[in-house]
Amino acid sequence: MTPGHRALAVVMLLAGLGGCGPKFWNKPGATLEDFNRDSAACSKEANTQYGIFVNDVYRACLGARNWVRAPQGEPPPPGWYRGIE
Repeated sequence: MTPGHRALAVVMLLAGLGGCGPKFWNKPGATLEDFNRDSAACSKEANTQYGIFVNDVYRACLGARNWVRAPQGEPPPPGWYRGIE
């Protein structure tokens, strides 16, 4: 294995361990309609009066509603929904 191949293998391994990839939201027993309702409410909360969207506010709002955000493969498993990213 050449040094370049070793470096590439290390980068790929670290990327896999780092939880990279698209993140989705899940809440046991919740439906897409539940997510859309909560996501819309949290989106309104995350928009400032100046039209700036604050990701941390959006994520904290969904977290307070018991949604959990985690990386998932594409397509995500049933019950996992893509939020505003």
